[in-house]
Amino acid sequence: MADPRAFSAYPLPAVNDATLTCVGVRLSGDATAWIKAAMPFITARERTHAGRFVHALDAARHLVGRALVRRMLWAAQGGAWTTDFPRTPWGKPTCPPDGLGAPPARNAIDFSITHSGDMVWAAFCQKGAVGMDVEQTRPIPDIAELAAQLHPQECRLVRSLSDPERTEAFYRCWTRKEAVLKALGRGLSLPLHGFQVRTERDAQEWLVSLPNAAGHDQGARPAGWERECAAWTTRDIAVGPGYQCSVAASAPHLRVAAVLLENVRECGV
Repeated sequence: MADPRAFSAYPLPAVNDATLTCVGVRLSGDATAWIKAAMPFITARERTHAGRFVHALDAARHLVGRALVRRMLWAAQGGAWTTDFPRTPWGKPTCPPDGLGAPPARNAIDFSITHSGDMVWAAFCQKGAVGMDVEQTRPIPDIAELAAQLHPQECRLVRSLSDPERTEAFYRCWTRKEAVLKALGRGLSLPLHGFQVRTERDAQEWLVSLPNAAGHDQGARPAGWERECAAWTTRDIAVGPGYQCSVAASAPHLRVAAVLLENVRECGV
């Protein structure tokens, strides 16, 4: 079980140009204790923003995610960066500025923060842009209707299943697509039906096609889709029961290392 009092002392994995590094924290216990633990690593603006949350757990997830990123960046860059994170026009935090969702500059570290339930995760990549998404999996009453937001083939596959397979497939599809959109720096400004991922349980290389420039539904796979998708590293990460987690980076053949800080072990990838 993670101890918020030990947050600043947990050893951190290294970031290098051959590895897509994912680091997680489970916010066990009192949310206010986690808020206190994050304070040495956050800015005044982030503190003010967190104060607007109604629930302490929401504030804790927000602050711990940013504190985790700063701890990783400080360790990787050999110094303390205490300013607010720059953002792309679509709201993705970056370090340093990487243009309009393009891969970061040479030797820069791109990152992505995600949280759900009591889990907070961050992904780091030195070879390209990275996106990560974690979701606490719960029954969804209107899942067949929600599947209409997906690519037509994904929608058909999800709707063809019975529960609980349908719910599992939907969450796999959702986190995989969110990871790609976060890596592109666009989030849900691009439609989910405009590109495709696999919905099967395969935990790696699940990207089928990327969004086109306009974000429209591509329908049939575009010319060169295999080459485009092969230029990415895409994985699912086993972060614990009741959660689905996916990560994507715009660089090929990266080793994926996933570490849960509470026990400093690698998770299944």
